[in-house]
Order: sequence, then C-alpha cells, then structure tokens
Amino acid sequence: MTIRYAHAPDIEAQVRRIAAALGLAHIDERVVCMRSTGSRARRTLARCHALPRIMQAALGVPAHYVIEILSEPFDRLSGEERTKTLIHELLHVPRAFGGGLKSHRCVNRRAVQKLYEVYVRRLRERG
Repeated sequence: MTIRYAHAPDIEAQVRRIAAALGLAHIDERVVCMRSTGSRARRTLARCHALPRIMQAALGVPAHYVIEILSEPFDRLSGEERTKTLIHELLHVPRAFGGGLKSHRCVNRRAVQKLYEVYVRRLRERG
C-alpha cells in the first residue's frame, strides 16, 4: 500500500493551541501538519521533519517543519495521549528554527509529561 499524505488543519489548530498555551512563540505558520495513511512503521505515532539548510539555501526559503501524524495509530489514542504526542513533536523544533531537530536527549517522556501538566493547568486557568 502506498503512503498517502493530506494536510491536517485540525491537527494544525491543536498544535497552535498547545504552542500558545505553553509559550512556544517560535512555533508559527512554518510548522505544517500532515496526516499520512498507509505507513508500515511500527510503534510510530508521529514524526517531525525539517527542511535542511541546503534545501533552504537552494530554494531561497526559510526553515519549515512538518509534523506528520500517522493516522492509523494516532487516531486510536485517547485525547490525552494525542496531546502528549503533539507536545513531543513540538519539542523537536528548536527555538532557533534553523532547520535542525532537537534529539531525544532533550525530548523525552519526563519533559513531555512536565509540559503536559503545564498545558492542562493553563487550560483550567483560562476556564
């Protein structure tokens, strides 16, 4: 089966809400969300892709990032786990927004859990 990609405006809206609530001001319209179907990847819910610097220079465009949601496994998750997965992917995008990705040394369950708790607390405060 071929992998198919489609723009995911619902995920993009959720990513923007999460970024705003967590103060991730570097997350802007250059972070695009896509939904894929047909992937055979195991134990993968989502991936973060970056436009490498060489491609930025060749195309004359600034850095862009894509958060790819693997639809089949992601859609089966609870709301909490979906939010944590999106936080995890957002943490891969560096504040410098230069085209690289932060490694799993920085992006781990503890960091995600801590930010998820902040996110939930801020949602409650907003009412």
